[in-house]
Amino acid sequence: MVAAAPGGNPAGAARFEALDSLRGVAALAVAAEHLNAQGPVFGHAFFRSGWLFVDFFFVLSGFVIAAAYGERLRSGFPALRFLWLRVGRIWPMHIVVLIAYLAIELIALVQDGSGLTGREAFAPERAVSALLVQALLLQALYTPAMYAWSLQSWSVAVEMVLYAFAAIGWRALGRWWWLAGVVFALGAGVLMEFPQQVGLYHKLLRGLCGFGLGAGAFAAWRRLKRRLAAAPRAVMTLAEIALCLGVFTMVAGFGDTIPMLVCDGLFALAVLVFAAERGRVSGLLLTPPLMLGGLLSYSLYMVHPLVESLTMTGLRRIAALAGWGDAFIPVAGNNRPAIGAGYGLLADGAALIALACALAAAWAGHRLIEKPARDWSRRIAPRIG
Repeated sequence: MVAAAPGGNPAGAARFEALDSLRGVAALAVAAEHLNAQGPVFGHAFFRSGWLFVDFFFVLSGFVIAAAYGERLRSGFPALRFLWLRVGRIWPMHIVVLIAYLAIELIALVQDGSGLTGREAFAPERAVSALLVQALLLQALYTPAMYAWSLQSWSVAVEMVLYAFAAIGWRALGRWWWLAGVVFALGAGVLMEFPQQVGLYHKLLRGLCGFGLGAGAFAAWRRLKRRLAAAPRAVMTLAEIALCLGVFTMVAGFGDTIPMLVCDGLFALAVLVFAAERGRVSGLLLTPPLMLGGLLSYSLYMVHPLVESLTMTGLRRIAALAGWGDAFIPVAGNNRPAIGAGYGLLADGAALIALACALAAAWAGHRLIEKPARDWSRRIAPRIG
């Protein structure tokens, strides 16, 4: 894998470091949205619609998987080895987080719903059968388990289905794989306009839409990369700024109302432009703090709901001791409390503390679980397929 040069991503590079950093920014946006913070900063419409950046993950995944494995799969790289490497990349962190949820549920059982969790143990939405489905990452196909236990893992389960499609598609369709991806993306985008008919399978359709457009973006990148690499830096800087403003406006201004094809199309265009790493914004993304965010992005995505929930619960108890018990309000749909809007910047401060704790847990998860498991799977990979 070739590292990006300071002057931009060279034409033959397979490593897109600016896109890695963008993945970290997207993970932070998703983590901030799940806090349901009420302050003037984290209560902004942009953060309330941060869930849209999950679709950026799908687009980016289609692009980078096409870059790393598209031609290799076409040329005979074993599909089983490809899938093994993907499982080694995402499953270990997923199963550790799932075990943590199970441990908390067992504590609730011992405490009879009081104490740490304050809820009924093994309620219908946390059934053992759903736990088994999630452990195997099958909830994208068996949708009754979609919103049980580790809620964020639904997108990881969708990714596994997409990897299987990619392994089959690139082998079967040869150089036309990108066109099939775009066709599937368009079809998925249209079907998502009928939510009552598709039900929870819209999660899988979201993945197909983003992944397909990401694969199409890589096909465009192969044709345009030399022109983008030769484009004036000022022009590329303006393009990057315009795309950042466009994404911000889309997320903050439209949120739930934006058609997924429009959303993913803008994300795909952003991935195509930032892959060149020619503008000043790309230069900022290549700084160490943002590159570290990209490195921790997957672990952050997996651990943040649990860590944020525990952090906010702890802050609520501290506030109660300080006489601020009315500062925290329940958040509909989950057990995570948030600070009410009337407390202004104090609510944002609590959100920052929760995000900092999530980042610390992500760093530990990456060092202790994600990276060792990924390295081990790579050592085993040559024996597979």
